[in-house]
Amino acid sequence: MFDLFYIPEIILSIGILLVIVIDLYIEKQKYFSYLLIQFLIILASFYALTEVPTHAYSSYEFSKFTSLIKFLLLVGALIIFHYTYRHLNYLNNLKIEYFTISVLGLIGTMIMISAYSLLMLYLGIELLSLALYALIGFNKASKLSSEAAIKYYILGAMSSGILLFGISLIYGFTGSIDYFEIAEQISSVNNNSVQFLGIIFGMIFITASLCFKFGAAPFHIWVPDIYQGSLVSTTILLSTLPKVAVFVVFLKLYFIPFITLAFIWSDILIFIGIASIVIGSIFALTQENMKRLLAYSAISNIGFIILAMGLVTDDGLNASLYYTIVYSFTALASFGIITHITSNSHGIEDISDLAGLSKTHPYFAILILITMLSSAGIPPLIGFHAKLMVIQALINNSYIILSVLVVLMTVISAYYYLRIIKTIYFENRENLISTYTRNNILLSINVILLLGLGVFPFIMFDITSYLASILVDISI
Repeated sequence: MFDLFYIPEIILSIGILLVIVIDLYIEKQKYFSYLLIQFLIILASFYALTEVPTHAYSSYEFSKFTSLIKFLLLVGALIIFHYTYRHLNYLNNLKIEYFTISVLGLIGTMIMISAYSLLMLYLGIELLSLALYALIGFNKASKLSSEAAIKYYILGAMSSGILLFGISLIYGFTGSIDYFEIAEQISSVNNNSVQFLGIIFGMIFITASLCFKFGAAPFHIWVPDIYQGSLVSTTILLSTLPKVAVFVVFLKLYFIPFITLAFIWSDILIFIGIASIVIGSIFALTQENMKRLLAYSAISNIGFIILAMGLVTDDGLNASLYYTIVYSFTALASFGIITHITSNSHGIEDISDLAGLSKTHPYFAILILITMLSSAGIPPLIGFHAKLMVIQALINNSYIILSVLVVLMTVISAYYYLRIIKTIYFENRENLISTYTRNNILLSINVILLLGLGVFPFIMFDITSYLASILVDISI
């Protein structure tokens, strides 16, 4: 019998095949194909909100938690595709193939979120990775884009191999790839046995691979080069949807099959989180390229998420969920603004390209000001509450030294955000005056949310608390 719960994935899968065929006959009517893709995402979003019982069919899960996360991903994709269409159309590089490949990656993230077995997880990750390989190398005219695609392909293939090796170890020592069956096997294993050691190695390999996909230190080397070499529209996608999907995978893996090994992976995640915060904050200080700076900023932000997750407490879980959603909103706004601005008829690359923006286009300057202040953690913007929640979780769990270090890194990271603001408001242009796209209501709403949710932080807190409670119920 056809299952209602598969409908979002089915809509996107069948719909994108129809779009590919239709686009062959109306090749010059790109806008129609784009609208059709957006309609598919809206339709999938509607079905993603369908109330479902918490249940897993074989290796695929349906629950309120996965439905809400999928809904957030689909809404994010809707906004990203809007930014992307305007940006690519302005630069005369619009191709519907870009959107069809992106939808395939979106389907991959949805599979990752609902995966209840390691094999299904691997299939979702590979579908997402294959789509990202193509998107990163989409700009054939750019040598940086080709270089970034090759780098990501090679490192991504290594990461997939490491993941598959970790999965094979888990399967070999537990006899299962199902999350709950793995949890049962691990709970009955003698801690001094060879089997236990093999499971630990398998978990470490899986963690290393997921940290690569997440862009966390010390597996972060690819992030700045790929962000710089990709189109801004691709960078938006890279910095939002895959991050949310990998974060959910982290949560489900560590709080279901590996929950009894928390005394091991907790320390690993705390180390990775601190390393990411320190490396991201310090290396961003010397960056001149806007996308490379935001790439190191992303590494630092990911460190906050992983650090909070590593606490293995309710407040740590709430803080990591809160920070992930806030980071996605902020990244969407940051890169979204860049897609609306061009310097000398080209996309924004260096920070200096934003010089004098306050004098020529003060509205866009205000949008960037709000976004950067939120990223820096300045109250009353939502970024402040996200960082505060992580620091409070550290203090509540007696990690005083780590909380001081996090505060110090937050102060250091404020420098490069304020540097962007300084360039916009206090520097003059030396080159030709920049040209800019017209105003955008959706972009304005995106940025205003950073302020509105900061003034009323309980709205986002209630949402993340609800998601955390659902996840705890599933893991139990």
